[in-house]
Amino acid sequence: MSIDLAIFVSGRGSNMEAIARACANGELDAKVAVVLANDATAAAVTIAQEYAIPAVVVANQGLSRQEHESKILTALSSYTFDFIVLAGYMRILTPDFLKHFRDPRGFYRVINIHPSLLPAFPGKSAYEEAFKYGVKVSGITVHLVDDQVDHGAILAQQAFPRHDEDTLETFMRRGLKVEHLLYPRVLQQVSQNGIKLQIRERESVEI
Repeated sequence: MSIDLAIFVSGRGSNMEAIARACANGELDAKVAVVLANDATAAAVTIAQEYAIPAVVVANQGLSRQEHESKILTALSSYTFDFIVLAGYMRILTPDFLKHFRDPRGFYRVINIHPSLLPAFPGKSAYEEAFKYGVKVSGITVHLVDDQVDHGAILAQQAFPRHDEDTLETFMRRGLKVEHLLYPRVLQQVSQNGIKLQIRERESVEI
């Protein structure tokens, strides 16, 4: 079963591009119905246009969170989609917003990717915090969004090693490679099998 996605972005859009590319290559049985950005200068907007994906900008500057989310809901009303996919979206969605995407089974139809093995290192600086802490193994988590930050049912986790010679830059670069492989793969599992509400066994990859 194919699924339709609304992808939320704030910056460079590398995960959004990985998803769009997987759709175009037939690796992901899904369609990106719309890309929504909160910054008109986000590179992701240009990438969406290159893939002929509608891109909508709803800037948050000068707006309260409630006002901004109300404008997002209005902007999305013209599109039909099954899931919201957060791909580097640097805004926390409120429960009042999320309730519009509540599934009858009790979860929100909102999926996020986070650059750590949650529950370790939640928050926006996960790569930096993991590197500073000196982890030997880090990883990527794809999870459902709930009312807490970087929390919710885990759909998949994939580990990757930190090498002794790593700098923060090489450590992050290795993690991004995992992100770009894992996110489309998890979305394909959702497309094929729906949401499975259980923690899956972690996988490890050498990159």
